Amino acid sequence: MYTFEDKNSEAKFKDLLNQYEDFKKDDTSSAKATEICTNTWHIIDWIFNEFPNIHLMNSIGDFRDTLYPLCPSLKIMHDIANGSKHSKVSRPKASIKKTNKHIGPYSNVYSRVYDQTLLEIEMEDGTTLYFVDEIELVINFWKDYFRDILNINDQA
Repeated sequence: MYTFEDKNSEAKFKDLLNQYEDFKKDDTSSAKATEICTNTWHIIDWIFNEFPNIHLMNSIGDFRDTLYPLCPSLKIMHDIANGSKHSKVSRPKASIKKTNKHIGPYSNVYSRVYDQTLLEIEMEDGTTLYFVDEIELVINFWKDYFRDILNINDQA
């Protein structure tokens, strides 16, 4: 393990919650969105390695497959995290057509009825998802997972 401070899943989780609070203050930042995607995705690896007696899976792929039905937005995190790392996703999990930072004249203090600046995820079926919504789903999933499955309560 080559980290400077985080030595377990709980520490990574606490860092993720702090990162999410920071992201919410600047939720149109592409850099912060990409970073939090990566961390919400890679926490799976930490859990897989640290808690083999809980998930009882032999491969990380099998473990991931058990998580997708519980939180389909993890597939979006996978594709954005890997797309930002490799510039191309060879085995996409979500059906993302493209991602975009939509620049609107209104800030996010206004309702979405107004043309806000938002990070958008356009799906292949033509629907548009908003990153703020997807990341909130994933954060809430991890809060529930850590509390209910791993018996680790969040501090945020």
